[in-house]
Amino acid sequence: MKMLKNRNIAILIAAIIIILATLFGVGSSLNSLARNVEEMFYDGVYMEAAGFTERSINNHLGVLEQAVLDTSSLFANHPELSSEAEALRYARRELVDAQSISEKYSAYQSIQRASSAFISKANTVELSEREKESLVQFQSTLTGTTGAIQRSEYNVRARGFMDEASMFARLLRPFVFVTAPQAFDA
Repeated sequence: MKMLKNRNIAILIAAIIIILATLFGVGSSLNSLARNVEEMFYDGVYMEAAGFTERSINNHLGVLEQAVLDTSSLFANHPELSSEAEALRYARRELVDAQSISEKYSAYQSIQRASSAFISKANTVELSEREKESLVQFQSTLTGTTGAIQRSEYNVRARGFMDEASMFARLLRPFVFVTAPQAFDA
């Protein structure tokens, strides 16, 4: 206790507490900012210039998931496409089970590969009129959702989440533990 009565030691202890509190506050603020950016993956990104919120990547993945389910179910019993339809179904299951953004990206890549193989094979076999229409619809949905995901502002925001932070927070960033938002890419 005698040590605390020494003015220099008291100032040093106060300075250490202030520094630690500042670092804790900056870390907490930056982690909150990162969480807010990750929420945009699920809720969509508000486009200030346009005045609306674009559909979220997660929403587009839901559309893709349904299209894969419909297509794989339709072609499951097609003798020449059953294995490709099964691969689509498996890739969809991967997406349904994915919990994190990076897991969802990995599952999305699996769907892209399985879809490409399915479409390539489907274009070489005899299809009924209904199957042809379904294939065209699937290709259209795949192209539309893939394009929308690629144009999404989410990855820009995820990579640049520090752009919204103050200069003070940017300077202290190397000294605090901050989990950056996950981007939806490799």
